[in-house]
Amino acid sequence: MMVISSSVNVFLQTISQVMNIISVFVSFILAFLIIYANRFLIRRRKKELGIYMTLGMEKGKMAKLLVCETFLIGILSLGAGLLFGVFISQGLSVVTAKLFEVDMTGYQFIFSPSAFIKTILYFGIIFVVVMVFSTFSISQYKLIDLIQADRKNEKPSIKNPVVTVILFILSLVCLGVAYGMVLKNGIAIFDHRLVIEMVLGAVGTFLFFASLSGFFLKVIQSNKKRYLKGLNMFILRQINSRINTAHLSISFICLMLFCTIGILSTGLGANTALSSGSRFSAPYDASFYVPGQVSIIDTFKEYGFDILSYADGYAEFSLYQQENVTKGLIFDKVKDMIPQENRARLENTPIAFIRLSDYNKLLVLQGEEAISLKDNQVALFSDYAELAQDLKDCLETFINKKYPVTLAGVDYEVYPKLQTKGVYTTSSSDIIVALVVPDWMTEGSEVQSTILSLNCTSPRKTMQYKLEDDLYAFQEKYEGVKDEILIKGATSEMVKSIMAGTKAIVAFVCIYLGLIFLLASAAVLALQQISEAADNRKRYEVLQKLGAEDKLINSALFKQIAIYFILPLALAAVHSVVGIKVANDVIAVGGLNALGNIVITAILITLVYGSYFMATYFSSKRILLRGK
Repeated sequence: MMVISSSVNVFLQTISQVMNIISVFVSFILAFLIIYANRFLIRRRKKELGIYMTLGMEKGKMAKLLVCETFLIGILSLGAGLLFGVFISQGLSVVTAKLFEVDMTGYQFIFSPSAFIKTILYFGIIFVVVMVFSTFSISQYKLIDLIQADRKNEKPSIKNPVVTVILFILSLVCLGVAYGMVLKNGIAIFDHRLVIEMVLGAVGTFLFFASLSGFFLKVIQSNKKRYLKGLNMFILRQINSRINTAHLSISFICLMLFCTIGILSTGLGANTALSSGSRFSAPYDASFYVPGQVSIIDTFKEYGFDILSYADGYAEFSLYQQENVTKGLIFDKVKDMIPQENRARLENTPIAFIRLSDYNKLLVLQGEEAISLKDNQVALFSDYAELAQDLKDCLETFINKKYPVTLAGVDYEVYPKLQTKGVYTTSSSDIIVALVVPDWMTEGSEVQSTILSLNCTSPRKTMQYKLEDDLYAFQEKYEGVKDEILIKGATSEMVKSIMAGTKAIVAFVCIYLGLIFLLASAAVLALQQISEAADNRKRYEVLQKLGAEDKLINSALFKQIAIYFILPLALAAVHSVVGIKVANDVIAVGGLNALGNIVITAILITLVYGSYFMATYFSSKRILLRGK
């Protein structure tokens, strides 16, 4: 157990709930993987099972044999996994504590009985399903099929080369249209356009691999010199046969790898955005907000709560608005820099006014220097600009081009520097643009909201926690009182906890799902190739009898497996170029290092995917070249 604030505890509970939900989803993925692996294992043992039937063993006894084997394998896997998980979880606990900036002096060994029980439950359900599938599969086999299993070849799904060319071109059209729509419309809004883009992308991927084998073979065959060199003809025929019969699974693997690359890259980017956002969202130790013109200090006093007793310095001020004055007076001048779908939202909403005297009080409270404005001068303010580089560029362009701000038919000069120092502590900066104006310009204006920002007395962090606890008690005391006034508020530590909690959720979900998709994809490819190696042993024996050197055969095997692993990853990488660009536009933050996130993801994929590739190659080599 660790000492944490109530706001952090809420996020830890949220993370637990999110992970529980995702774990169920992941269980389905792992169930598919295990069933898929079991299918290949049974396929490899068809001839063995046929011999058992020939010797008089009934299908029921064979099914019991497979169930017992599966049960023993399951128990061993579960035991090893639980032991490994108990110790690996300690490292994850440390990472979690670091995300929340928890003091580690009181850390001790942590064991979660609920996670232990859930793992056994999910694993048990999966293996029961596997046993049912195994029993069903055995019941469907005929003796002749089992005995001749190693002589049967899978029939290609598409035989006509003209059809493969047409489907290949159609796949490129589907993918091109999907890419174009995504780049144009983005992914910020889930609507029918996004559904169409996803469907086109998936269909294009399936058609690509369904047609690739025939199209790819024809292209290589056109270059006789390369086609007939070494064992290239054998390699290409092997790849062509494998892709032709397994294009559905390869398509799924490609889409899972795309999800892996996208989830990990954009997840790391979102974490960077949240880390960057926390620097600008909490300029004061605490802030309180209420709509309209209401004194927050006096309101607290009426209920017997002296908010200023916690403060070392404070500023209570108002945000004003004027009738028919919208953000359009700024964004109309630079609308070419604003995406079409965002223009109406930015141009038609009221713009807020901040008095110069109030803004200077806030700057002093932050330890910054006050600014001076002439009577015919206003300053542009945005607490969101530091989080959105596009917005910052837009507002700075307005300033640099010396556009005037026109109010009541009078043109006002703009202060030469964009103001981005926040006016209140909040978990979500929302002042896209406002005007800092001389005090006289707000006379007769409507009060939009009242804000109180303060810094706590020393020790400031401890005082913030005390303020939080006292406010929670105060809220419980007066909750439900007639004609109560809703005052929203947050401390700096609370905002940091919210940011850290959101960051932790994003990190956990992205790393968890990304690794699961990556491991599942690599494992399925490995299983397919190892099973294929067992089926192709006789073909490689023929190559040896024809005089092919072991070095040449090893090279052919390496190339075959490498191409098979690289093809789905290559198309997934192409998908990701578009997907990551659009996703980064959504979470764009000043200074977001998209390249760094991609490099980290690439290294992780290379290590995991590459390890599976090398393990597959050496396992296949042992199967095909025994004694060599």
